[in-house]
Amino acid sequence: MGKKSLTLIITGLLICQSSISVFANESLPPKLMANKMQLKRCSQGELKAFMIIHVGYAALYLNACEQLNNVLSPEPKRLRFVYERSIPANAFQEAAVEYLKLNLGRKYDVWQATIEQFNQAYQPVKDGDYYDLSYHPKEGLTLALNGAQLATINDPEIGLAYLNIWFGKDAFSENLKAALLTPERI
Repeated sequence: MGKKSLTLIITGLLICQSSISVFANESLPPKLMANKMQLKRCSQGELKAFMIIHVGYAALYLNACEQLNNVLSPEPKRLRFVYERSIPANAFQEAAVEYLKLNLGRKYDVWQATIEQFNQAYQPVKDGDYYDLSYHPKEGLTLALNGAQLATINDPEIGLAYLNIWFGKDAFSENLKAALLTPERI
């Protein structure tokens, strides 16, 4: 490979990386309001399908970023997923069931009806759409698409357990889990 080709490849990668940072910062603001409380973006990571296909970015918002060490504690939080590809609703539904079964064991069977009802609210997404999962210890878990609320799990225990998809022992993506549990450098 010639020097010119290598320079073009490196330049292309740098431009791509800088556009990733701009996109992530615009779509994943430093602060969000949730349940009348301002949450700070504590971490973010790349969202991939099948561990190789880039589909977007995710960020975790907490009241205090020190809570990253105990992300499944019953404290207010929001997960935002910003998409750069179209994804059908059934992909979200099937992945949720698969990873909840892996992480919740027998509790999944007990909570199955609630989880399935919640999962039915997923809709297909296209480039630029975003999903928010907002958890509050008194109100449970809400799912919103582009700011429009779609579903709620009113039971805070089940709502918090739902986050095991991303933070459980068998997470959807170990790379995303690691990124979301690593504080951002400011």
